[in-house]
Amino acid sequence: KSNAMLHINDDEQVIKTVILAASAQGLWLDVGPSDWDNKSVLLNETLTLVTMHQGAKVQFSCQGIELAMFASLPAFHCPLPAKMVRLQRREYFRLLIPVDAPLKCVIPPKTDKPVQQDEIAIMDISVGGIALVCKETGVHLEAGEIYPDCQIELPGIGMLTATLQVKNLSDVTSPSGHITKHAGCEFVHPDGQSGMLLQRYVALMQSKTPNLK
Repeated sequence: KSNAMLHINDDEQVIKTVILAASAQGLWLDVGPSDWDNKSVLLNETLTLVTMHQGAKVQFSCQGIELAMFASLPAFHCPLPAKMVRLQRREYFRLLIPVDAPLKCVIPPKTDKPVQQDEIAIMDISVGGIALVCKETGVHLEAGEIYPDCQIELPGIGMLTATLQVKNLSDVTSPSGHITKHAGCEFVHPDGQSGMLLQRYVALMQSKTPNLK
């Protein structure tokens, strides 16, 4: 199973879904909890499905999508696309965070109740976004959701406050069999100050670790 997003009418509407299975007969996608969203999917002849595969963005048009059954539950079904686009090149240089200099991101929980804020480990960072390693007991992140007022303390640089959007979630299995959830996040409309802080941090870390240059 893979998390995915359905884009309708040139991004006028974006719906979260899950790719349940794929075969020569087509793709099966999970239906959503909203009847209005599900009707929108069925009423539009062409939709764009966006997902991630091995760290690369994949997108293609879904035509002829219909309501079907998968594992005795309602699902969407569409034929396999004639072609797809796989975007491998990243727009920004991404800095892997060294183990001896960990970086944390504090994401305020979406609740009015007094809850202790959780520090989430950052796996890599760039001017465009970050990758997080989530804990089961930490803040529950959802693909497509936007999280304002996130804070990252950049050692030697200062405090970065930013709005994050979770672009994708994936389960990663270590050689020992331990499964962790990784979240790819994008900075939403970063201002000049944020970009400057990030550029300074990346430059500082590169100067300390020559093989990163």
